[in-house]
Amino acid sequence: MEKIHFYAPDRSTHYMFEYKPEELAKALAIKTSGFTAWIVSTYVRVKNAGLPCEFIDHIPSSGILFALSDFLGNRHPYTGELMVVCAKSDKEFHPSAYLHVVQNPDDCHNRKNHIWKPYYIPHWPQPNLISRRKSREFLVENVAYMGTRTNLAKELLSEDWNNSLRQLGVNWHPHFSHQKWSDYSEIDTIVAARSFSDRRYKNKPASKLINAWRAEVPAILTPESAFLALRKSELDFAIVNSLDEIIDAIQKLKTNPKLYRSMVNNGIKRFQEFQEDKITQLWLNFFNEYVFPEYQRWLKMPELSRISQFLQRYTKLKSDRIRARLKRFTSQGST
Repeated sequence: MEKIHFYAPDRSTHYMFEYKPEELAKALAIKTSGFTAWIVSTYVRVKNAGLPCEFIDHIPSSGILFALSDFLGNRHPYTGELMVVCAKSDKEFHPSAYLHVVQNPDDCHNRKNHIWKPYYIPHWPQPNLISRRKSREFLVENVAYMGTRTNLAKELLSEDWNNSLRQLGVNWHPHFSHQKWSDYSEIDTIVAARSFSDRRYKNKPASKLINAWRAEVPAILTPESAFLALRKSELDFAIVNSLDEIIDAIQKLKTNPKLYRSMVNNGIKRFQEFQEDKITQLWLNFFNEYVFPEYQRWLKMPELSRISQFLQRYTKLKSDRIRARLKRFTSQGST
């Protein structure tokens, strides 16, 4: 039977592939990255579940290679008899890859992306996440943001924002260090807004929402595409489009314990869809029911057809980049 080759070009990382699933959380809390999240975590769990796979430090001439987009590089060679499966993360689609794993369902819903053969699988649960202390009950005192400074709207860095929260009797805790992203023990609600524009950030995942569900903390979020794709009811998260709407959402949680409890209980139920065993099964289904059959079809494809499809992907990437530059140029010219 064919096996999946997991690409790990840095040999200093190879010790991580020897971890057992129960050891991953502690190990990855020390060293976490897109590589550990997509490649190491997936390998350890599907290998433990019986999938035929191995990790390698080179790109083979044939077979199936699963690689992080970052490690495929900026060059886009035709790969011949090697079928590449790319973990796209928040990067561009990669022309050398025949299949792509994406972190946002919107990549699959967009018909323009069919050429990339996108397949959605959610992130693994965040390692060592500490849920909110139950003794805090319905207290809304600490509002937090978990993420990098560059992904936080400038309005939420202003003194006006801090003053508005202080008037509500609420503290603002923007946690920009990844070392604090797993601790929700003293957090009462989270806010996440990259901007208050109409951008839907189609390359970003729904991790902040899923982590909030798991941490038993209500989420107040701008309507990014990944969040909206998961939304089934108003209890999943509060949608906001401005600072005033965030303040209003916090006020509602602060004065309505029933709403707070309902959002927490709903989040507990929703997180059941994203537990480790569920994600493991999604990966096994992906490899066994999609990648292996697709590989057999790919092997039977004439060489000219493979080359033609590669050229189509390469051309699409270049044209998409040109359109993006023109859009930015037009946007800048109108301001």
